[in-house]
Amino acid sequence: MVTYTLVKFKNMTPLHIGTGKENYDFSSSDLHSDTLSAALAAIKMQMAEEHDLMSFLESFVVSSAFPFIEDRYFLPKPYGKINVEVVDADEYMVRKKLKKLRFVETSLWNKLIKGEKLTVRDWQLKGAFLLPSDFPEAKFIVPSKSQVNQRVSVPRENGMDAEPFFFEWTFFGVNSGLYCLLDASADKKEELFQLFERLGEEGIGTDRNLGGGKFEVESAELFIPEVDSADSTLLLSLFIPTEEELPLLNLEHSRYELLQRGGYMSGSQEIDFRHLWKKSVYMFKAGSVFCMTDSLKGKVVDLRPDWNDKRMHPVFRSGKPFVVPIKNTEL
Repeated sequence: MVTYTLVKFKNMTPLHIGTGKENYDFSSSDLHSDTLSAALAAIKMQMAEEHDLMSFLESFVVSSAFPFIEDRYFLPKPYGKINVEVVDADEYMVRKKLKKLRFVETSLWNKLIKGEKLTVRDWQLKGAFLLPSDFPEAKFIVPSKSQVNQRVSVPRENGMDAEPFFFEWTFFGVNSGLYCLLDASADKKEELFQLFERLGEEGIGTDRNLGGGKFEVESAELFIPEVDSADSTLLLSLFIPTEEELPLLNLEHSRYELLQRGGYMSGSQEIDFRHLWKKSVYMFKAGSVFCMTDSLKGKVVDLRPDWNDKRMHPVFRSGKPFVVPIKNTEL
């Protein structure tokens, strides 16, 4: 077994994650690893401890955030077909349900990554979630739900009309929330945990001044088995490969999805820069499976726009991968 440090976001207030567009009526359904690492870097800079943010981002790897229900943790379903048999349902209906599946509870997920076949019952497929057989079905409540509210933007200038707009919040259950995994040295983990605590106080996402995206932090451990016959690599974060790593990924036989990352510089401390668009970059998404076992390092990129202003600062995004070796059943 490999032990991973888990950072649990408990008692989360409503969350809105921007999609990089101007509309607020849609919140991103995922809290990605690059958002988390950038938020930690921003907190560190506010504490004025140092300004070498590139070295800071290179010193650790964080996964994307995944859901939990009480003491049950869920990890992303690997892309592609998974080895699951549903014994008490029509095959056509099963295929439809499996297409919606996004997250697998860790006890089942640990079997999947070893290439084992899962035999489950229809009730264990709950929308985007695959539950273990010992999960009390009556107690299952979807970890989060979205709600779109109408709000009004009141201009500061006199004589201008207020404009209504729609805003989507994600609400979390009493015993549910998000968590992420950390890969760092022991002393760095202690520092990162303190930064997560500060981040929880200040909030993450949009409308933090209204109480959005705040949480309490709890540390735990997650055990993932070592796969002796591993022949592939599963991604649990966003990933930007270096030029040297691209040939190693064997993309022709791998299963993956790309995500474009960019958007406004809304988190800049310089108010004049918040309307500027960052440069964009494509990253591999969590759940991608590469048919290779070589170690991957990824890279941190600077997405600052080309803007002729001496106050312009770097806009770092971490593409360092959080990976787990697995046995690929589709080889």
